[in-house]
Amino acid sequence: MHCSCYCVQGLDNRWLVKVSSDEAADYLVRVGFHLYNRHIVIRHYYDVLMEEYNEYQEYMQHEKRLQLMRQGLEDVAQGLAEEIDDDLM
Repeated sequence: MHCSCYCVQGLDNRWLVKVSSDEAADYLVRVGFHLYNRHIVIRHYYDVLMEEYNEYQEYMQHEKRLQLMRQGLEDVAQGLAEEIDDDLM
């Protein structure tokens, strides 16, 4: 099995491991490896990307809900301000 490893500067949990075959990749995902007396869990890159994309979608849904709530509060405040103006006149 041929293996090349690359890391992302500043992140100790992001490594790109290139292997020569799918069987080797599946083996590393199943077994992992040890580095400096630490067991390192290996995951497929596409699984990580999909998980991060799902987290991004969830974040965007929460952001959209907050914007709708904020807009609703602004509409209520606008309506109260108009009622106060009408009462003062």
